Amino acid sequence: MRHVASFKQFLSTGRLGPISTDLNLRQVADILGTPQDWIFNYDSPFYWIYSEIDNDRPKLEIAFSADVPHPVVWFQIEDANDICDTFHLFGASLVMTTDGLSGASTPAAYLQSGAFDARKTTLYLDEYFELVIVTDRLVAFFYRTDDAGDDMNDEEKRAIFDGFGKCFCFREHNSVYRIACVELHSKGDAGGRSAGTPASVSPAPRISRRVSVRRRRTRSLRSSAGASISGK
Repeated sequence: MRHVASFKQFLSTGRLGPISTDLNLRQVADILGTPQDWIFNYDSPFYWIYSEIDNDRPKLEIAFSADVPHPVVWFQIEDANDICDTFHLFGASLVMTTDGLSGASTPAAYLQSGAFDARKTTLYLDEYFELVIVTDRLVAFFYRTDDAGDDMNDEEKRAIFDGFGKCFCFREHNSVYRIACVELHSKGDAGGRSAGTPASVSPAPRISRRVSVRRRRTRSLRSSAGASISGK
C-alpha cells in the first residue's frame, strides 16, 4: 500500500503522513516495508534509511530505541537540499509532495509557507553558522552556501552571534542560507526541546543535530540568543 505525505504538513504537525514518533520499529516496517539501507552501531543500534534509487535525492532516516519494542526516538528528512521535484519517494510505500518548497527555497519562503506558527517559532544561529528554525520538537537546519564562517576570526563571529538576537538583519541571512535537513524528536528524546518550552527561550535550547550517521558529524545549538519571528 502506498501512502502520501505532505512536506508542508510535516513542518506544521511533525507527522510525515503515517510516520510519527508514536510508532515503533515493527509498525514502521508494516507501513514502509524493508528500508533501502540501515546502520548498526553503538550510538544508533537501529537506524533505517528510506530513499529513492537516485542517491542525489532527500532521504527519510529513522532512529529507533534499543529498548523493546524499539520506539521511534527521532526521524529526519536528510539531504533536504536535494528536494527538487513536485514529489519524492521514500522507499516503495511513501510519497511526499513538496508543496512548492525545495532545496532552493530561502528560509523566508519556508517561514512564509504557512507551515509555521509565528507564536511558537524561533530562529537561531548556531556556532557552526547554521540557521535553525525551532518549533517544539521540530528542528530545521539551513546551511550557509558561501562558507563565510570558515574565514572569520572569533571576534567577527562573536559580533554576529551577539547581534543576532538584538538586531536581527534577516535579509542578509536569507540570501545565503538553504535547507539542509529537518528533524522531528520524540517527547522523551534528549536531543529535542522539551514539550511546552517557550519558543522565545534564551539562551538557545540544547538541541543536538542528529545528522545522518553516515556523515559522522554532530551539531549543537550553543551560541547566541534566538530571535522570535512573532516579534515578542
